[in-house]
Amino acid sequence: MSVVKYAAIAGALLASVRLSAAEPAWPDALDIDFNYRNSALSGDTRRWDIRLGLGVEQEPTFQGSDKSETEADIFLVAAYRGDFGNVFFTGEGLGYSRLVTPSFGIQLNLEAEDTREVEDDSRLEGLGNQDEETELEIIGRYFAGPWQFGGSVALATGDKGVVWFVGGGYTARLANDRLFVNISADVSGSDETNQQTDFGITAEQAANSTFGYPEYSPGGGLKSYGLGMNADYQLTDRWFLYGELDYERLLGDVADSPLVAMGGSETNIEAGIGFYYRF
Repeated sequence: MSVVKYAAIAGALLASVRLSAAEPAWPDALDIDFNYRNSALSGDTRRWDIRLGLGVEQEPTFQGSDKSETEADIFLVAAYRGDFGNVFFTGEGLGYSRLVTPSFGIQLNLEAEDTREVEDDSRLEGLGNQDEETELEIIGRYFAGPWQFGGSVALATGDKGVVWFVGGGYTARLANDRLFVNISADVSGSDETNQQTDFGITAEQAANSTFGYPEYSPGGGLKSYGLGMNADYQLTDRWFLYGELDYERLLGDVADSPLVAMGGSETNIEAGIGFYYRF
């Protein structure tokens, strides 16, 4: 599907949300994670929030790849809402969120960074596996009714460097509060260390590459812009259906990387769908 078609779909969804959605009672409707799907009912005061499910997801074999792989995805959330804020664990890692004022919130995420492995794609042979690293993401968001605006910076150990995001989104509840929809857009950038790790080719890697990648050293700067949508639908009191779609367009030195230019793709699309049970 072309970029124009994805943009048209996102625009149509956003327009339908604007026309048909009753404005949520933010921030009372805030859930455990500002980035996460908010399938809890507005005003839910339960201390514990535990969700477990299973789905399938499709994602590129590596950043900049034109091939995708499909695999099972375990859906997991375990959170505690306290007077001090919200502490949560997901399949991605640990997190903490808190409203500092009625319209401004902060969030911290500590998680393992995604790594690239040679067995993911035959074109990676000779480049070697990436080391596993830990990342701390610091997020700040301003809420204005159903709208959200903010940014984040992610600091990683080892040679994963620094990544930042700036963006916003629109959140709505439909179908008598049984359907939650979030549409978002962002721009990201990263430092030279991050881009070299994910998109650069060292002299040693170029010599060992079976695909013939030349040496390449990106300089940092803008990395991508993206559009995203996720939705949860409450099937019963406990069962939910979820779906997500993320589009990313690579920019600058990242888009010029041999990993992208030599048969890869400047467009990365990830999608997922599944069910979960809320205890």
